[in-house]
Amino acid sequence: MKNLPVFRYHPNLYDSSAVTFQRGTCQCCGQEVEAYLETMYTAREVDCICLDCVASGRAAEKFDGQFVQYAEPVSDPARRDELFCRTPGYISWQGEYWLACCDDYCAYLGDVGTRELEEMGVADEVFAEYDARGEYEDARLYLEKGGSMAGYLFRCLHCGKYHLWVDAD
Repeated sequence: MKNLPVFRYHPNLYDSSAVTFQRGTCQCCGQEVEAYLETMYTAREVDCICLDCVASGRAAEKFDGQFVQYAEPVSDPARRDELFCRTPGYISWQGEYWLACCDDYCAYLGDVGTRELEEMGVADEVFAEYDARGEYEDARLYLEKGGSMAGYLFRCLHCGKYHLWVDAD
């Protein structure tokens, strides 16, 4: 596979199930590709967008769409544009919700459960912060990687702090 773009806010993209690895024709640039996204938030029907068209912003512009559904606010509009229009989203139950820290979006690292957070040694920290949000109660008891209650792990690009978002089916 030729050089695929790197995404600052989604550094582990190619380890996720968000990318389809097979031959297709990009609906934005018309090129034959071997890796692409099948979805974006747009009123148009799209099922093959190459990663170069995502990274450049051409797909978001051409299809008047975006790749991320929701995110916490940051003050810099250029960062918002990079996240929503030039960063592939992640697979979640209710639509992506991207976390921010230090007035920038965090890097999405992947889905996790309580076991993975404990193995990393960050469970107490991320659950304390998450519980303060007042979202799902007892998330620590039920959070399972790939489960009905799923955790999405983020890390601040500036201070390195881990953050957790929880979603359920």
